[in-house]
Amino acid sequence: MPAVKDRAAKIAVALVALVAVGRAVFATMPAPGKPLDAAGEHDAYRDIVSRERSMRREAAVKFPGDLWSADDDFHQREADAMRSFATSRTARLGDVIRAVDDGMHERWQGAGQPIATVPPCRPRLSY
Repeated sequence: MPAVKDRAAKIAVALVALVAVGRAVFATMPAPGKPLDAAGEHDAYRDIVSRERSMRREAAVKFPGDLWSADDDFHQREADAMRSFATSRTARLGDVIRAVDDGMHERWQGAGQPIATVPPCRPRLSY
């Protein structure tokens, strides 16, 4: 009886793998999105930068006393906000990221200036 169960398990794994490979082979690429114009770039910058304080506050609450992890968590939130903005405007994600980067370097007005520092890494003794 154990041999039958082993064989059934191997068949089930093979079928799942076959379905996964089939889906990967026949998957289609998502639409690339529309390029952002100058107004859209400024909107992206204002939208993302205006959320910075609340995202940093939430990250600091999640990682009290651990500046490096809080900063890492903030950047994940920032990336999620950029993806959300790009999806809501059906824009290319790269254009949104570039707009935020350009806005920081060129000091665009309208949303305050983002924090451009990195806390020192202090590794924990255990992870």
